Amino acid sequence: MNKSFSNKWSKYFLYYVLILIFFGIFFLYKKHDVGNDSSLSDWLINYSGGFVRRGLTGDIILNFAYLFSIKLRDSILIFQICIFITYYLLVYHFLKNIISNRLLLLAIFSPVFILYPVAELEAFGRKELIIFLIIILYFFLDINKIKNQIIFKVFVFPISILIWEPVIIFYPYIFVVDLIVFRISKINKDLIILLMSYSIIFLLTLLVYTNPFPEENFKVMVDVLKKDFGESCYMSCHYVGNQAANSFVELLDHHVKMIEPPHLIRYFLIILIGFFPLFFLLKISKTTRHNSNLLYLFLLAFAPSLLLYLLMYDWARIVHVSYTFMLLSYAFLLKNKFIKIDQNKLNNNQITKFSNKIFLVLFVIFCLGWNPKVVMRDDVASKPVYAVPYKFYKYFLKKK
Repeated sequence: MNKSFSNKWSKYFLYYVLILIFFGIFFLYKKHDVGNDSSLSDWLINYSGGFVRRGLTGDIILNFAYLFSIKLRDSILIFQICIFITYYLLVYHFLKNIISNRLLLLAIFSPVFILYPVAELEAFGRKELIIFLIIILYFFLDINKIKNQIIFKVFVFPISILIWEPVIIFYPYIFVVDLIVFRISKINKDLIILLMSYSIIFLLTLLVYTNPFPEENFKVMVDVLKKDFGESCYMSCHYVGNQAANSFVELLDHHVKMIEPPHLIRYFLIILIGFFPLFFLLKISKTTRHNSNLLYLFLLAFAPSLLLYLLMYDWARIVHVSYTFMLLSYAFLLKNKFIKIDQNKLNNNQITKFSNKIFLVLFVIFCLGWNPKVVMRDDVASKPVYAVPYKFYKYFLKKK
């Protein structure tokens, strides 16, 4: 594609991100006072009763509320908005210069990427935002430098485990990037060193999962939330006080019984369609040194996330997190010329050959015509391009 294509769509991408930020700020404000909002319950977990999984963010927010004598939910809202705006602006700056062909355009505007959380309010404002912010900051750096590796592998990535421990499932994407960046293609000393660089992350994850929150500590946390802020510990917050030693087995057994064939078929199609442009790009992209096909590497990185479909009810969140890690990883490799796209295959695929009018129709249908709902039992939502402004109108303008 020519330079005018890139410049034009980069400008449209900026408008797209700014529109999502505009609606997102209002939706976060609307949600922050809803007493039973599931996305907020995770932010209530804190260290007032001692060490507990996912408690780091909540403890910072709790102390921020104490410091400025504000409501806990207002403190959460301030952090959510700051993290949300920062991440979305960084996404724009990270991706704006790589929109060089139609497949990349479709991959970046895919409804399972940054549109998804704004379109589905129940999934909006969750702690994944912090994880994405950490990952994109990593990709903004020169990760060849040992100093940057130490900062992230020893300090920052372990912090992500204390924020949202399932992120360990998605670190294989970062491992694949490291393999390519450090040009490791066989078992040798370099591979061992690379594996060891993730040891703190794995050990901390093990610590989190093997130390359930004692009941007496949980009661302390509940009392602090109730007495100091009038908040009830519900949903995710309540769950951390009810972890049995075999909670993993119980959770697995409970969710497996809920899975039915229609759920599997629906999400197979969601992944196949939502990821299709990116999968195709991975298929026609190879590493610059070893000429290795990227699709197989990234499918291997994707495989561990399948475990979460057996443990979580909100499957669309897993799709969204998987896609975000995959796209950001691919974009980093492409931006830094660690991989190359086969231009012959790119130019000869059917999407490239479509006329501008047909492609525009395809773009609207694929990128703006649907999005997955939150939980596995829900059907696919339609017309987010209409639904998002309508929600804004309903919540903020209709009553006035």
